[in-house]
Amino acid sequence: MSMMIFPLLTLVSFPLLAAISPEVVKESALKHHPSVQAAIERLNAGEFAVDGARGAFDAKIVSDYKRQTKHDHNTTLSRTQLEKPLRFANSKIYAGAEQISNPKGFLAPIYHTGNPTTQTGNYTLLGVKLSLWKNLTTDPDRAALQSAKYNAKIASAEKKLTDWEITRLSQIAYWEWVTAKQIHKIYEKLLQNGVTRNDFLVARSKKGDIANIIVTENEQYVANRKGGLQAAMERLLRAEYALALFYRDAEGTPIFPGAEEPFEDYPEDLTGFLARLDLDSDVERLKIKRPDLANLSLNVAKLDVDLELAKQDLRPRLDVTSEYFKRTVDHRPQMPLDYLMVMAQVSVPIERNLGQGNIAAARARKTAAEKELQLRHQTYGFEVTALRRSLQLRLEQVAQRRIEYTKAKELVEAEIMKFQTGGGNLFLVNLREETQANAEASFHEARLTFMNTLLNYQALVRTE
Repeated sequence: MSMMIFPLLTLVSFPLLAAISPEVVKESALKHHPSVQAAIERLNAGEFAVDGARGAFDAKIVSDYKRQTKHDHNTTLSRTQLEKPLRFANSKIYAGAEQISNPKGFLAPIYHTGNPTTQTGNYTLLGVKLSLWKNLTTDPDRAALQSAKYNAKIASAEKKLTDWEITRLSQIAYWEWVTAKQIHKIYEKLLQNGVTRNDFLVARSKKGDIANIIVTENEQYVANRKGGLQAAMERLLRAEYALALFYRDAEGTPIFPGAEEPFEDYPEDLTGFLARLDLDSDVERLKIKRPDLANLSLNVAKLDVDLELAKQDLRPRLDVTSEYFKRTVDHRPQMPLDYLMVMAQVSVPIERNLGQGNIAAARARKTAAEKELQLRHQTYGFEVTALRRSLQLRLEQVAQRRIEYTKAKELVEAEIMKFQTGGGNLFLVNLREETQANAEASFHEARLTFMNTLLNYQALVRTE
């Protein structure tokens, strides 16, 4: 292919990593392909999200200050406490200090202060709060943490699946490029044969040995072959672009393969690939280890968390708070040194639209995910079985195309011999040559189809 096109390309032409082979392309793609790097970042994001969800249970300092006034009846209340949320019963424990100032000595009403203490003084306190009904089994913070853990597992499996998919796609791109090079070479040679023959026929026509119409006929074949070569060139160019997406230098920049770059061709005998392939593994055992199926199961589990959280909306709220107070300064004899306060908060849903709507939506999402998992299990089994059967058929097609090519080549050699000795005709020579070229191209296409089927199967049954 002419290099005059290449200055228009954005791809670089740095020295290549090594002689191009499927393994070299795969390793390059696994190190530098943006999809792999994106999968790594998604994996990191999933792990960081788990840390963030755990942060809902971080200890924190909470402080508030209140002042109520009415003429001379002033009350000031301040409280500072260290809180530690716990991962059960929507509970938390806390400890701190409280100060109440009431110069006139009046009691501070609970409904004004929002706190259980009502007597002037300084206190230390210990408290615990928990839910006994709604949010007893789960709550938004615990549900978010569990979902984040599921998402992290899903991201980890997706990283593995991305590596496998990039391996498959990079090698498919490699073999497409090899096939495109071979086919380009076939039609380049076919055109050259036509051009060389045309020069020979023109010379004979000038001598009067053949009619000029023979030259015209051959020129028609040459024009047709130029069209075939242009199509092959266009395919090769697309294949080079596709390969460059996976074949990268140390900086991750796509490398455009050179026209004369050495490369690993198809092996002469493709049966060795099948000999190294696992064609007997039990499909049910494969399903257990497949990360894509595991991710669908994790998605169902994650939606089950959402459903359980939605069910909380129909449950009455019964929260209990218990606080122990102890004075830290002198107090009047009639006032106790310490005391225990217990509070209960009750909330009963009267209308049920919120809970029923959220539950129905969560249940529908979970059912949809379960159906998707069921379908994927069925589809996976069918795909494995179909590809196992296809592999042998594809290999047989390669053998058949090889026979067709060999026979077409023999016919060309015989027809050229006849033509050179005056016993053949130009029409049959050109016809035989084009049949041979098409048969050789079909042979390469059959090998490519076999390799694509092989790579698809390897990716499908891979578990580690």
